[in-house]
Amino acid sequence: MHGISAPSKFILVALFLGAVSLGPFSQPPMANAQDNLPLAFTLLGPDGVVARVITMSETCPPLIADGNQIGSTPRFTPDDAFPVRVCDAVVPAGTTSASMAGQELKLGKARPERITIVGDTGCRMKGESMQACNDPVAWPWATVAANAAKTNPDVIIHVGDYHYRESPCIVDKANCAGSPYGDNWVTWNADLFTPGRDLLQTAPWVVVRGNHEDCKRAGDGYFRLMDPRPMPKTCPTYTDPFALDYIEPRLLVLDNSAVNDYEVQADQLAAYKPQLEKMNELAGDEAWWLQHDPMYAFGPAGAKDGVQQLFQDQPTLQQADSNTYAPGVQMFLSGHLHSFGVYSFDEGRPPQLMVGNGGTNLDAEITVPLTGLEIAGMNLAYGLNHAKFGFTVMDRMGDKWALGVKNVEGGEMDKCVLGGGTLLCGQAPMPTAGSGFENRAQWWLVVALLGGAILLGGLALRMRGWVAPSNHS
Repeated sequence: MHGISAPSKFILVALFLGAVSLGPFSQPPMANAQDNLPLAFTLLGPDGVVARVITMSETCPPLIADGNQIGSTPRFTPDDAFPVRVCDAVVPAGTTSASMAGQELKLGKARPERITIVGDTGCRMKGESMQACNDPVAWPWATVAANAAKTNPDVIIHVGDYHYRESPCIVDKANCAGSPYGDNWVTWNADLFTPGRDLLQTAPWVVVRGNHEDCKRAGDGYFRLMDPRPMPKTCPTYTDPFALDYIEPRLLVLDNSAVNDYEVQADQLAAYKPQLEKMNELAGDEAWWLQHDPMYAFGPAGAKDGVQQLFQDQPTLQQADSNTYAPGVQMFLSGHLHSFGVYSFDEGRPPQLMVGNGGTNLDAEITVPLTGLEIAGMNLAYGLNHAKFGFTVMDRMGDKWALGVKNVEGGEMDKCVLGGGTLLCGQAPMPTAGSGFENRAQWWLVVALLGGAILLGGLALRMRGWVAPSNHS
Protein backbone atom coordinates (compact mmCIF):
# COMPACT_ATOMS: atom_id res chain seq x y z
CA MET A 1 0.00 0.00 0.00
CA HIS A 2 1.39 3.42 -0.98
CA GLY A 3 1.98 6.00 1.75
CA ILE A 4 0.20 9.35 1.86
CA SER A 5 2.32 12.26 0.65
CA ALA A 6 3.01 15.27 2.88
CA PRO A 7 0.71 17.62 0.90
CA SER A 8 -2.03 15.00 1.00
CA LYS A 9 -1.63 14.65 4.76
CA PHE A 10 -1.91 18.42 5.13
CA ILE A 11 -5.11 18.46 3.06
CA LEU A 12 -6.65 15.62 5.08
CA VAL A 13 -5.81 17.36 8.38
CA ALA A 14 -7.30 20.61 7.10
CA LEU A 15 -10.47 18.84 6.00
CA PHE A 16 -10.73 17.11 9.37
CA LEU A 17 -10.26 20.34 11.31
CA GLY A 18 -12.79 22.06 9.08
CA ALA A 19 -15.32 19.31 9.71
CA VAL A 20 -14.73 19.54 13.46
CA SER A 21 -15.10 23.31 13.50
CA LEU A 22 -18.30 23.29 11.48
CA GLY A 23 -19.88 20.48 13.47
CA PRO A 24 -22.00 17.58 12.17
CA PHE A 25 -25.01 19.69 11.22
CA SER A 26 -23.31 22.84 9.97
CA GLN A 27 -22.79 24.33 6.56
CA PRO A 28 -20.71 27.39 5.65
CA PRO A 29 -22.74 30.57 5.21
CA MET A 30 -23.17 32.13 1.77
CA ALA A 31 -20.66 34.97 2.07
CA ASN A 32 -20.00 36.02 -1.50
CA ALA A 33 -22.40 37.46 -4.05
CA GLN A 34 -20.90 35.40 -6.89
CA ASP A 35 -21.46 32.04 -5.17
CA ASN A 36 -23.82 29.79 -7.14
CA LEU A 37 -23.73 32.00 -10.27
CA PRO A 38 -24.57 32.17 -13.08
CA LEU A 39 -27.93 30.52 -12.57
CA ALA A 40 -30.40 30.16 -15.46
CA PHE A 41 -33.97 28.89 -15.05
CA THR A 42 -37.48 29.34 -16.46
CA LEU A 43 -40.68 30.80 -15.06
CA LEU A 44 -44.22 30.54 -16.43
CA GLY A 45 -45.76 33.99 -16.75
CA PRO A 46 -48.88 35.52 -18.31
CA ASP A 47 -47.01 36.18 -21.58
CA GLY A 48 -45.39 32.76 -21.86
CA VAL A 49 -42.21 31.05 -20.72
CA VAL A 50 -39.68 33.52 -19.28
CA ALA A 51 -35.99 32.61 -19.44
CA ARG A 52 -34.14 34.21 -16.54
CA VAL A 53 -30.48 34.28 -15.60
CA ILE A 54 -28.85 35.67 -12.45
CA THR A 55 -25.23 36.55 -13.15
CA MET A 56 -22.30 38.71 -12.09
CA SER A 57 -21.58 39.55 -15.73
CA GLU A 58 -21.48 43.18 -16.84
CA THR A 59 -23.90 42.44 -19.68
CA CYS A 60 -26.97 40.27 -20.19
CA PRO A 61 -26.29 37.02 -22.06
CA PRO A 62 -28.55 36.16 -25.00
CA LEU A 63 -31.19 33.46 -24.98
CA ILE A 64 -30.35 30.69 -27.45
CA ALA A 65 -33.67 29.30 -28.74
CA ASP A 66 -33.48 26.53 -31.37
CA GLY A 67 -30.06 27.88 -32.34
CA ASN A 68 -31.20 31.50 -32.69
CA GLN A 69 -29.87 34.31 -30.48
CA ILE A 70 -32.47 36.50 -28.74
CA GLY A 71 -31.37 39.46 -26.63
CA SER A 72 -32.24 39.52 -22.94
CA THR A 73 -32.92 42.64 -20.88
CA PRO A 74 -31.89 43.53 -17.31
CA ARG A 75 -34.61 43.82 -14.66
CA PHE A 76 -32.75 46.42 -12.58
CA THR A 77 -29.39 48.09 -12.09
CA PRO A 78 -27.21 46.19 -9.58
CA ASP A 79 -26.73 47.91 -6.22
CA ASP A 80 -25.27 47.22 -2.77
CA ALA A 81 -28.20 45.03 -1.65
CA PHE A 82 -28.46 43.17 -4.94
CA PRO A 83 -25.05 43.31 -6.68
CA VAL A 84 -26.19 40.82 -9.30
CA ARG A 85 -27.57 41.25 -12.80
CA VAL A 86 -30.93 39.59 -13.50
CA CYS A 87 -31.81 39.26 -17.18
CA ASP A 88 -35.03 38.11 -18.89
CA ALA A 89 -36.10 36.97 -22.32
CA VAL A 90 -39.45 35.51 -23.39
CA VAL A 91 -39.02 32.12 -25.05
CA PRO A 92 -40.79 32.07 -28.47
CA ALA A 93 -43.81 29.74 -28.60
CA GLY A 94 -42.94 26.43 -30.21
CA THR A 95 -39.29 26.46 -29.14
CA THR A 96 -37.97 22.93 -28.63
CA SER A 97 -34.58 23.65 -27.02
CA ALA A 98 -33.11 26.67 -25.27
CA SER A 99 -30.16 27.74 -23.15
CA MET A 100 -28.83 30.82 -21.43
CA ALA A 101 -25.34 31.51 -20.06
CA GLY A 102 -24.36 28.05 -21.26
CA GLN A 103 -27.04 26.33 -19.16
CA GLU A 104 -29.91 24.26 -20.54
CA LEU A 105 -33.40 25.65 -19.93
CA LYS A 106 -36.44 23.48 -19.27
CA LEU A 107 -39.48 24.52 -21.30
CA GLY A 108 -42.19 22.26 -19.88
CA LYS A 109 -45.26 20.84 -21.60
CA ALA A 110 -48.60 22.31 -22.63
CA ARG A 111 -50.24 19.30 -20.99
CA PRO A 112 -48.10 18.37 -17.98
CA GLU A 113 -48.37 14.83 -16.71
CA ARG A 114 -46.56 15.45 -13.43
CA ILE A 115 -46.59 18.59 -11.28
CA THR A 116 -44.49 18.91 -8.12
CA ILE A 117 -45.49 21.38 -5.41
CA VAL A 118 -43.44 23.00 -2.63
CA GLY A 119 -44.10 25.89 -0.29
CA ASP A 120 -42.97 27.88 2.75
CA THR A 121 -39.35 26.88 2.31
CA GLY A 122 -37.12 29.53 3.92
CA CYS A 123 -35.35 29.37 7.29
CA ARG A 124 -37.15 31.38 9.97
CA MET A 125 -35.14 34.08 11.75
CA LYS A 126 -37.37 36.79 13.16
CA GLY A 127 -37.10 38.43 16.56
CA GLU A 128 -36.81 35.71 19.18
CA SER A 129 -38.01 32.99 16.80
CA MET A 130 -34.90 31.27 15.47
CA GLN A 131 -34.58 28.17 13.29
CA ALA A 132 -31.32 26.21 13.03
CA CYS A 133 -30.46 27.23 9.47
CA ASN A 134 -27.13 25.37 9.63
CA ASP A 135 -28.84 22.10 10.59
CA PRO A 136 -30.21 20.18 7.57
CA VAL A 137 -32.57 18.23 9.82
CA ALA A 138 -34.07 21.29 11.51
CA TRP A 139 -34.19 23.18 8.19
CA PRO A 140 -34.50 20.45 5.52
CA TRP A 141 -35.28 22.60 2.44
CA ALA A 142 -32.09 21.55 0.62
CA THR A 143 -33.03 17.87 1.02
CA VAL A 144 -36.66 18.52 0.13
CA ALA A 145 -35.60 20.38 -3.01
CA ALA A 146 -33.11 17.68 -4.05
CA ASN A 147 -35.69 14.91 -3.68
CA ALA A 148 -38.42 16.97 -5.34
CA ALA A 149 -36.08 17.41 -8.31
CA LYS A 150 -35.70 13.63 -8.56
CA THR A 151 -39.43 13.30 -9.30
CA ASN A 152 -38.69 14.67 -12.79
CA PRO A 153 -41.79 16.91 -13.01
CA ASP A 154 -43.03 18.81 -16.05
CA VAL A 155 -43.94 21.86 -13.93
CA ILE A 156 -43.00 22.99 -10.41
CA ILE A 157 -45.30 25.17 -8.31
CA HIS A 158 -43.98 27.13 -5.34
CA VAL A 159 -46.90 28.50 -3.35
CA GLY A 160 -44.89 31.29 -1.73
CA ASP A 161 -42.81 32.32 1.30
CA TYR A 162 -39.29 31.83 -0.03
CA HIS A 163 -37.52 34.28 2.31
CA TYR A 164 -37.67 34.00 6.11
CA ARG A 165 -34.38 35.42 7.43
CA GLU A 166 -35.47 38.83 8.69
CA SER A 167 -33.41 39.28 11.87
CA PRO A 168 -29.84 38.55 12.99
CA CYS A 169 -29.15 35.07 14.29
CA ILE A 170 -29.31 34.63 18.07
CA VAL A 171 -26.73 31.89 18.49
CA ASP A 172 -27.94 30.98 21.98
CA LYS A 173 -31.31 30.01 20.51
CA ALA A 174 -30.42 28.08 17.35
CA ASN A 175 -27.60 26.78 15.17
CA CYS A 176 -27.67 29.66 12.68
CA ALA A 177 -24.29 31.33 13.25
CA GLY A 178 -23.01 33.18 10.20
CA SER A 179 -26.40 33.32 8.52
CA PRO A 180 -27.20 36.43 6.46
CA TYR A 181 -30.50 38.24 6.97
CA GLY A 182 -32.59 40.98 5.40
CA ASP A 183 -33.98 41.57 1.92
CA ASN A 184 -30.77 41.27 -0.10
CA TRP A 185 -29.14 38.91 -2.58
CA VAL A 186 -26.93 37.06 -0.09
CA THR A 187 -29.96 36.15 2.04
CA TRP A 188 -32.10 35.15 -0.94
CA ASN A 189 -29.23 33.03 -2.18
CA ALA A 190 -28.94 31.26 1.18
CA ASP A 191 -32.69 30.81 1.65
CA LEU A 192 -33.69 29.81 -1.90
CA PHE A 193 -31.20 29.72 -4.73
CA THR A 194 -28.35 27.66 -3.30
CA PRO A 195 -30.44 24.93 -1.62
CA GLY A 196 -33.02 24.98 -4.44
CA ARG A 197 -30.67 25.24 -7.44
CA ASP A 198 -31.28 21.74 -8.85
CA LEU A 199 -35.03 22.09 -8.47
CA LEU A 200 -34.97 25.49 -10.18
CA GLN A 201 -33.33 23.89 -13.20
CA THR A 202 -35.48 20.74 -13.28
CA ALA A 203 -38.65 22.24 -14.79
CA PRO A 204 -40.34 25.63 -15.29
CA TRP A 205 -41.56 27.23 -12.07
CA VAL A 206 -44.93 28.79 -11.35
CA VAL A 207 -44.41 31.22 -8.47
CA VAL A 208 -46.89 32.69 -6.01
CA ARG A 209 -46.11 35.72 -3.88
CA GLY A 210 -46.34 34.97 -0.16
CA ASN A 211 -46.87 37.28 2.78
CA HIS A 212 -43.11 37.10 3.50
CA GLU A 213 -42.69 38.80 0.12
CA ASP A 214 -44.92 41.76 0.92
CA CYS A 215 -43.42 45.24 0.64
CA LYS A 216 -42.55 45.47 4.35
CA ARG A 217 -40.49 42.30 4.22
CA ALA A 218 -38.86 40.79 1.11
CA GLY A 219 -41.04 42.28 -1.63
CA ASP A 220 -38.17 44.10 -3.32
CA GLY A 221 -36.19 40.90 -3.68
CA TYR A 222 -39.22 38.98 -4.88
CA PHE A 223 -39.83 41.33 -7.79
CA ARG A 224 -36.16 41.53 -8.66
CA LEU A 225 -35.56 37.79 -8.57
CA MET A 226 -38.76 35.73 -8.87
CA ASP A 227 -41.83 37.49 -10.31
CA PRO A 228 -42.34 36.51 -13.99
CA ARG A 229 -43.76 39.89 -15.04
CA PRO A 230 -41.88 43.10 -15.95
CA MET A 231 -40.14 44.78 -13.02
CA PRO A 232 -42.39 47.37 -11.32
CA LYS A 233 -41.00 50.84 -10.56
CA THR A 234 -41.78 50.42 -6.85
CA CYS A 235 -42.93 47.49 -4.74
CA PRO A 236 -46.73 47.17 -5.22
CA THR A 237 -48.99 46.13 -2.35
CA TYR A 238 -51.39 44.48 -4.81
CA THR A 239 -50.76 43.02 -8.26
CA ASP A 240 -53.24 41.94 -10.93
CA PRO A 241 -54.25 38.28 -11.06
CA PHE A 242 -53.31 36.37 -14.19
CA ALA A 243 -53.91 33.03 -15.91
CA LEU A 244 -51.47 30.61 -17.49
CA ASP A 245 -53.95 29.70 -20.21
CA TYR A 246 -51.39 27.98 -22.44
CA ILE A 247 -51.13 24.91 -20.21
CA GLU A 248 -53.69 22.38 -19.03
CA PRO A 249 -55.01 22.62 -16.39
CA ARG A 250 -55.14 26.40 -16.56
CA LEU A 251 -53.33 27.89 -13.56
CA LEU A 252 -54.81 31.05 -12.03
CA VAL A 253 -52.44 33.10 -9.87
CA LEU A 254 -53.71 35.52 -7.21
CA ASP A 255 -51.37 37.69 -5.14
CA ASN A 256 -52.95 37.80 -1.66
CA SER A 257 -49.71 38.59 0.16
CA ALA A 258 -51.23 41.65 1.85
CA VAL A 259 -54.40 40.09 3.24
CA ASN A 260 -54.98 40.04 7.00
CA ASP A 261 -55.36 36.54 8.43
CA TYR A 262 -57.79 37.31 11.22
CA GLU A 263 -59.98 40.32 10.48
CA VAL A 264 -61.78 41.81 7.51
CA GLN A 265 -60.41 45.27 6.68
CA ALA A 266 -62.50 47.54 4.45
CA ASP A 267 -59.62 48.62 2.19
CA GLN A 268 -58.51 45.04 1.60
CA LEU A 269 -62.05 43.90 0.93
CA ALA A 270 -62.45 46.65 -1.67
CA ALA A 271 -59.11 45.74 -3.30
CA TYR A 272 -59.68 42.00 -3.49
CA LYS A 273 -63.32 41.97 -4.61
CA PRO A 274 -62.58 42.88 -8.28
CA GLN A 275 -59.52 40.61 -8.23
CA LEU A 276 -61.58 37.57 -7.26
CA GLU A 277 -64.16 38.48 -9.90
CA LYS A 278 -61.32 38.50 -12.44
CA MET A 279 -60.06 35.11 -11.23
CA ASN A 280 -63.50 33.60 -11.83
CA GLU A 281 -63.62 35.15 -15.30
CA LEU A 282 -60.24 33.59 -16.14
CA ALA A 283 -61.15 30.08 -14.97
CA GLY A 284 -62.31 28.48 -18.23
CA ASP A 285 -63.33 24.82 -18.17
CA GLU A 286 -60.53 23.43 -15.99
CA ALA A 287 -58.45 25.54 -13.61
CA TRP A 288 -56.47 25.40 -10.39
CA TRP A 289 -56.70 28.55 -8.26
CA LEU A 290 -53.28 29.41 -6.77
CA GLN A 291 -52.86 31.83 -3.87
CA HIS A 292 -50.51 31.80 -0.90
CA ASP A 293 -52.98 32.32 1.94
CA PRO A 294 -55.58 29.50 1.74
CA MET A 295 -59.17 30.26 0.89
CA TYR A 296 -60.30 27.68 3.47
CA ALA A 297 -58.15 26.33 6.28
CA PHE A 298 -57.87 25.77 9.99
CA GLY A 299 -54.74 26.59 11.96
CA PRO A 300 -53.65 25.80 15.53
CA ALA A 301 -54.33 28.60 18.02
CA GLY A 302 -53.14 27.19 21.33
CA ALA A 303 -55.29 25.38 23.87
CA LYS A 304 -58.09 26.24 26.29
CA ASP A 305 -58.98 23.95 29.21
CA GLY A 306 -56.82 21.27 27.64
CA VAL A 307 -58.64 21.42 24.30
CA GLN A 308 -56.85 22.55 21.13
CA GLN A 309 -58.25 25.77 19.66
CA LEU A 310 -58.29 26.56 15.93
CA PHE A 311 -58.48 29.73 13.88
CA GLN A 312 -60.04 29.91 10.42
CA ASP A 313 -58.69 31.31 7.15
CA GLN A 314 -59.45 33.35 5.02
CA PRO A 315 -62.32 35.71 6.09
CA THR A 316 -61.56 38.65 3.77
CA LEU A 317 -61.39 36.60 0.59
CA GLN A 318 -64.42 34.52 1.53
CA GLN A 319 -66.44 37.71 1.94
CA ALA A 320 -64.99 39.29 -1.20
CA ASP A 321 -66.64 36.76 -3.50
CA SER A 322 -69.39 35.41 -1.21
CA ASN A 323 -67.85 31.92 -1.48
CA THR A 324 -69.00 31.64 -5.10
CA TYR A 325 -66.66 30.31 -7.77
CA ALA A 326 -66.70 29.52 -11.48
CA PRO A 327 -67.63 25.88 -12.28
CA GLY A 328 -64.21 25.35 -13.88
CA VAL A 329 -62.29 25.86 -10.62
CA GLN A 330 -61.16 22.36 -9.59
CA MET A 331 -59.29 23.28 -6.43
CA PHE A 332 -57.55 25.97 -4.42
CA LEU A 333 -53.80 25.46 -3.98
CA SER A 334 -52.00 27.35 -1.21
CA GLY A 335 -49.38 27.28 1.55
CA HIS A 336 -49.01 29.77 4.42
CA LEU A 337 -49.88 27.33 7.22
CA HIS A 338 -46.80 25.24 7.83
CA SER A 339 -48.13 21.76 7.21
CA PHE A 340 -49.83 19.66 4.53
CA GLY A 341 -53.60 19.99 4.56
CA VAL A 342 -56.71 18.90 2.65
CA TYR A 343 -60.19 20.39 3.02
CA SER A 344 -62.99 18.93 0.91
CA PHE A 345 -66.69 19.79 0.68
CA ASP A 346 -69.81 18.00 -0.59
CA GLU A 347 -71.90 20.92 -1.82
CA GLY A 348 -70.14 22.29 -4.89
CA ARG A 349 -67.38 24.29 -3.19
CA PRO A 350 -63.90 23.47 -4.64
CA PRO A 351 -61.55 21.59 -2.30
CA GLN A 352 -58.51 23.25 -0.75
CA LEU A 353 -55.02 21.73 -0.98
CA MET A 354 -52.35 23.23 1.27
CA VAL A 355 -48.62 22.53 0.82
CA GLY A 356 -46.76 24.71 3.33
CA ASN A 357 -44.32 22.14 4.71
CA GLY A 358 -41.20 22.77 2.60
CA GLY A 359 -38.74 23.74 5.31
CA THR A 360 -39.71 26.59 7.61
CA ASN A 361 -40.63 25.77 11.22
CA LEU A 362 -43.72 23.56 11.23
CA ASP A 363 -47.00 24.44 12.88
CA ALA A 364 -48.30 22.29 15.70
CA GLU A 365 -50.14 19.15 14.61
CA ILE A 366 -53.92 19.65 14.50
CA THR A 367 -55.37 17.05 16.87
CA VAL A 368 -59.01 18.12 16.63
CA PRO A 369 -60.94 16.02 14.07
CA LEU A 370 -61.44 18.26 11.03
CA THR A 371 -64.18 16.34 9.21
CA GLY A 372 -67.55 17.88 10.07
CA LEU A 373 -66.22 21.26 11.21
CA GLU A 374 -67.98 24.31 9.77
CA ILE A 375 -66.10 26.94 7.81
CA ALA A 376 -67.66 29.85 5.90
CA GLY A 377 -71.16 28.43 6.22
CA MET A 378 -70.39 24.88 5.06
CA ASN A 379 -69.30 21.72 6.87
CA LEU A 380 -66.14 19.90 5.86
CA ALA A 381 -66.95 16.57 4.26
CA TYR A 382 -63.31 15.60 4.70
CA GLY A 383 -60.33 17.21 6.44
CA LEU A 384 -56.72 16.14 6.92
CA ASN A 385 -53.54 17.68 8.32
CA HIS A 386 -49.93 16.42 8.38
CA ALA A 387 -47.48 18.65 10.28
CA LYS A 388 -44.39 17.03 8.78
CA PHE A 389 -41.79 18.34 6.33
CA GLY A 390 -42.07 17.34 2.70
CA PHE A 391 -43.55 18.12 -0.72
CA THR A 392 -46.37 16.91 -2.98
CA VAL A 393 -46.35 15.27 -6.41
CA MET A 394 -49.46 15.27 -8.64
CA ASP A 395 -49.77 12.78 -11.50
CA ARG A 396 -52.42 13.02 -14.20
CA MET A 397 -54.77 10.03 -14.23
CA GLY A 398 -57.32 10.53 -16.98
CA ASP A 399 -59.63 13.31 -15.80
CA LYS A 400 -58.36 12.98 -12.22
CA TRP A 401 -55.07 13.57 -10.42
CA ALA A 402 -53.21 11.22 -8.10
CA LEU A 403 -51.36 12.96 -5.27
CA GLY A 404 -48.27 11.54 -3.63
CA VAL A 405 -47.74 13.29 -0.30
CA LYS A 406 -43.99 12.97 0.22
CA ASN A 407 -41.75 13.26 3.26
CA VAL A 408 -38.33 14.94 3.22
CA GLU A 409 -36.63 11.93 1.65
CA GLY A 410 -39.34 11.43 -0.97
CA GLY A 411 -41.07 8.54 0.79
CA GLU A 412 -44.86 8.30 1.00
CA MET A 413 -46.72 10.06 3.83
CA ASP A 414 -50.14 9.74 2.21
CA LYS A 415 -51.91 9.21 -1.12
CA CYS A 416 -54.84 11.24 -2.39
CA VAL A 417 -57.11 11.67 -5.41
CA LEU A 418 -58.38 14.97 -6.86
CA GLY A 419 -61.39 14.76 -9.14
CA GLY A 420 -65.13 15.11 -9.39
CA GLY A 421 -65.13 18.10 -7.07
CA THR A 422 -63.45 16.30 -4.17
CA LEU A 423 -59.98 15.75 -2.77
CA LEU A 424 -59.67 12.64 -0.60
CA CYS A 425 -56.68 10.92 0.99
CA GLY A 426 -55.90 7.62 2.69
CA GLN A 427 -58.95 5.55 1.76
CA ALA A 428 -59.56 7.49 -1.48
CA PRO A 429 -61.22 5.08 -3.96
CA MET A 430 -60.11 4.39 -7.50
CA PRO A 431 -62.38 6.26 -9.94
CA THR A 432 -64.64 4.04 -12.02
CA ALA A 433 -63.17 3.32 -15.43
CA GLY A 434 -65.73 1.18 -17.28
CA SER A 435 -67.23 -2.23 -16.61
CA GLY A 436 -63.99 -3.57 -15.18
CA PHE A 437 -64.25 -1.18 -12.23
CA GLU A 438 -67.87 -1.54 -11.16
CA ASN A 439 -66.73 -1.90 -7.54
CA ARG A 440 -64.77 1.09 -6.30
CA ALA A 441 -61.47 -0.18 -4.82
CA GLN A 442 -58.29 1.34 -3.47
CA TRP A 443 -56.82 2.81 -6.64
CA TRP A 444 -53.30 2.82 -5.25
CA LEU A 445 -53.50 -0.95 -4.82
CA VAL A 446 -54.55 -1.24 -8.46
CA VAL A 447 -51.68 1.01 -9.55
CA ALA A 448 -49.23 -1.02 -7.47
CA LEU A 449 -50.41 -4.30 -9.01
CA LEU A 450 -50.21 -2.86 -12.51
CA GLY A 451 -46.77 -1.41 -11.74
CA GLY A 452 -45.57 -4.79 -10.53
CA ALA A 453 -46.83 -6.49 -13.67
CA ILE A 454 -45.17 -3.87 -15.86
CA LEU A 455 -41.91 -4.17 -13.91
CA LEU A 456 -41.82 -7.95 -14.29
CA GLY A 457 -42.64 -7.68 -17.96
CA GLY A 458 -40.03 -4.97 -18.40
CA LEU A 459 -37.34 -7.07 -16.74
CA ALA A 460 -38.15 -9.96 -19.01
CA LEU A 461 -38.06 -7.80 -22.12
CA ARG A 462 -34.91 -5.96 -21.09
CA MET A 463 -33.12 -9.28 -20.84
CA ARG A 464 -33.82 -9.57 -24.56
CA GLY A 465 -32.64 -5.99 -25.22
CA TRP A 466 -36.07 -4.58 -26.10
CA VAL A 467 -36.74 -2.03 -23.35
CA ALA A 468 -35.02 1.34 -22.76
CA PRO A 469 -34.52 2.68 -19.22
CA SER A 470 -37.39 4.72 -17.76
CA ASN A 471 -37.25 8.55 -17.77
CA HIS A 472 -38.88 8.74 -14.31
CA SER A 473 -37.04 7.73 -11.18
